[in-house]
Amino acid sequence: MLVVCGWLFLLQVAVILLTLGQTATETVGDGLLARTMETGAANAVTAVVVSFRGFDTLGEVTVLFLAATGIGLLFSARPERTGTNTGPGSLDEGLAEGNPPVPTMAAPPPERVLSQPNEILANGIRLIYPVLLLFGVYVVVHGHLSPGGGFQGGVIIATAFMLRMLADPSFVLPPIVIAVLESFSGSGFVLFGLIGLVLAGTFLGNVLPHSAASTGLLVSAGVIPLIYILVGIKVGAEVGAIFQDMLEHHPHQEH
Repeated sequence: MLVVCGWLFLLQVAVILLTLGQTATETVGDGLLARTMETGAANAVTAVVVSFRGFDTLGEVTVLFLAATGIGLLFSARPERTGTNTGPGSLDEGLAEGNPPVPTMAAPPPERVLSQPNEILANGIRLIYPVLLLFGVYVVVHGHLSPGGGFQGGVIIATAFMLRMLADPSFVLPPIVIAVLESFSGSGFVLFGLIGLVLAGTFLGNVLPHSAASTGLLVSAGVIPLIYILVGIKVGAEVGAIFQDMLEHHPHQEH
């Protein structure tokens, strides 16, 4: 066995030495970078995520939707607990009198509650809440120009909502608004993908004008900024709904 392992090790070393001596070949990443200008996006990562691998982005959005749905179902399901007690009519008393045991409802455990936010936390969050919202929108809108995009900006917006919920227990995201935003953004994303598939031959194909001369401008890259706006709306709504489900499961303590 040691001899076999030794020969395999020498073979691997020989392959590495031969590879180092050869001229480096072009990789998939090099090819994608070379074609970034075709999309009109200054951010190469955005060109890959939204244009070259649109099906993967669709899968990521679907996974997030399933996660939000699962968490909502988990927190909405509160099964009743059954058991026995030792008071009058309990199992022990029934056994002592020769009667068959009758299961009784046990008292539910005390529900965990969150304490009310202090004045410093509440005022601080009220100050940074609009700043976070504005920054999240900026990250979404400028995703084709600089690092960021719909996923990152959507999470920032959802974080702003979460902090506002912590600072103000009366602040809630209306479920009907969340449902409308999720449906609109999700269906719009798929619609853009199908239009690109029909007109450009690829899912999420760039069917709007996206000349290389406009690269670096806010209004550029064709359909890519619109797709990122839809992704940002969907991510912000779904992650915000997850935060709200968690806070509703552990309500604030009333003074």
